Amino acid sequence: MDRPEINADILLVDDEVAIAKGMQRVLESCGARVVLAMDGCQALEKLGERDFDVMVIDLVMPSLGGMEVLERVAEEGLRVVSVVITAHVSLETAVEAMRRGAFDYLPKPFEPRELILRVERALNYRRLRDQAENSLLELNTSRTQLRTIVEAMGDGVIVVNVDGLVVLCNPAACAAVGYGPSLHEPRPLEEVIRSPELRRLIQLDVSSEDGCHAAQSGQIQLGSDIYMVQVFPIETSQAKFLGTVAVLHNVTDLLKAERAKLKFMAKVAHELKSPLAAVQGFLKVILRGPQQSPEQQRDIVLRCSERVEGMVQLVRDLLDLSRSEALPRRNIEPVPVAEVVAEVVEMNEALAADNAVRMTVEVADDLPPLYADREDLFCLLNNLVSNSIKYNLPGGAVRIEARREGEGVQFVVADTGLGIPPEAIPRLGEEFFRVQSPERRGIVGTGLGLSIVKRTVAAYHGRLSVESTPGQGSVFSVWLPSEFQGEGAGGA
Repeated sequence: MDRPEINADILLVDDEVAIAKGMQRVLESCGARVVLAMDGCQALEKLGERDFDVMVIDLVMPSLGGMEVLERVAEEGLRVVSVVITAHVSLETAVEAMRRGAFDYLPKPFEPRELILRVERALNYRRLRDQAENSLLELNTSRTQLRTIVEAMGDGVIVVNVDGLVVLCNPAACAAVGYGPSLHEPRPLEEVIRSPELRRLIQLDVSSEDGCHAAQSGQIQLGSDIYMVQVFPIETSQAKFLGTVAVLHNVTDLLKAERAKLKFMAKVAHELKSPLAAVQGFLKVILRGPQQSPEQQRDIVLRCSERVEGMVQLVRDLLDLSRSEALPRRNIEPVPVAEVVAEVVEMNEALAADNAVRMTVEVADDLPPLYADREDLFCLLNNLVSNSIKYNLPGGAVRIEARREGEGVQFVVADTGLGIPPEAIPRLGEEFFRVQSPERRGIVGTGLGLSIVKRTVAAYHGRLSVESTPGQGSVFSVWLPSEFQGEGAGGA
């Protein structure tokens, strides 16, 4: 993707060296000057040595965590704008971090463009805050100087003066509060903001008479979206109160991610619970004593083995799914396509023989090498081929093709199997989704294979298409570019 220019000093704080180095490469490729710190103590040392525009900090670290660093930054009045990152996605964690002074929140795993977007937002906010503090009294006459910055921000920004007039409300904020397309002149707070909760949050500082104007934050629902609102007092160097600036950050997707995570965990638990219970039951039967014949005991052990193999496959798929989203995650090198196809075929020969399925391979001689992670390519093709074998019919066939197409390689895996109902095709790629039908009942699977395929194709900016006729078979087509274009979203 075209990366913007980031002319800023950035402090990255993360105890996971690989992730810290990956973020450093991404930001330095945009021109940023990046300094690394491996824990909270190092971060405070770096902050004491020089000024930084933005700090990207992990919350969970040894010796001193991100929350404690945020507190120290607030106590010492440092002007660095903080963006917190963590693998522990929780709306409550985000709320707590922002209450302690964080500007934004980015859950792991994330893509480079998401990191760049968060840093750009933080820099825009810093510039806006600095300019607002220097010229809030003249904002009504000079707001055109800030309009470009404010309107470019994805977060909503509302500036209210000491008289309770909204003197600035960018398009994102207008959309959030439902006030037309834009604000052309100062308007009363009650006229612009209909939400009583949001007005009360902003007026905590606007109406203060005791000289204490502390920053405030809260979670507020506006329409169908949920926002984290941070309100900061604007004061002169002589502590004269001028008004407030409120930043509205949409956390609806974060809340959805948290719910999806809980749902995902529940599905994993369910998928593991049944086979574990079955294995436990079988073992109890054996432990009761020699009531079973050797043939019966062997049958029980075989059933236990099948259940355990299913759980092992689930764990493998979960690791592959996790790997498909990790950062940094890929060892990019020129990969000979024919070699990987041959490895996949060899891996599935036993499975094809057990299911009486014949495999044929057609690999063009003029294929260019793919610049990719070899394990990614193997995992993608292996999932497609193994699925085509498992969901085939005895005496059926699987055709595997690889040919040059444009600036990339087209892979085709076609089978003569059960096929997929039309209504189920849009759901292919959902975690744990499997087509339910009597003929599929005895087929072992985790429902994660196509999800891994879909995410891998997206990461390589490729394309995935599916054609299927119930009872006749399916054709899965994947196109991947020859040159690796960086992490991103592909098309289906």
